[in-house]
Amino acid sequence: MVKPILHLPDIQIVNWINVLVVLVLTSFATMFALENLSTVELSFLSIVSDPIPLYLPVFIAFLFGFGGGVLAMAFSRRKHKEEISSLRAEHDRLQLEVDNLRNIPLQDDV
Repeated sequence: MVKPILHLPDIQIVNWINVLVVLVLTSFATMFALENLSTVELSFLSIVSDPIPLYLPVFIAFLFGFGGGVLAMAFSRRKHKEEISSLRAEHDRLQLEVDNLRNIPLQDDV
């Protein structure tokens, strides 16, 4: 059996992948901000903002969307955890029933 020369535990590989993804996304966000420095005025329900850089409302919209996605994922995760808990309880109950049925002594019909 050949052992790998360099073996990193899976958790370290995931951490490096996370660092790489954060660096790539940060560099894209920085490049986007530097390319979109022109100013815009936002108006909503007759409220007009001062001129702000174009990248700012885009980032704010992204953050609201990201927050909504995290919130939706949290509710979904909670629901799935409750379902897993109930399924485990049912599994334990059924396993106990199977064990009890296995331990019933066989009777001869004589």
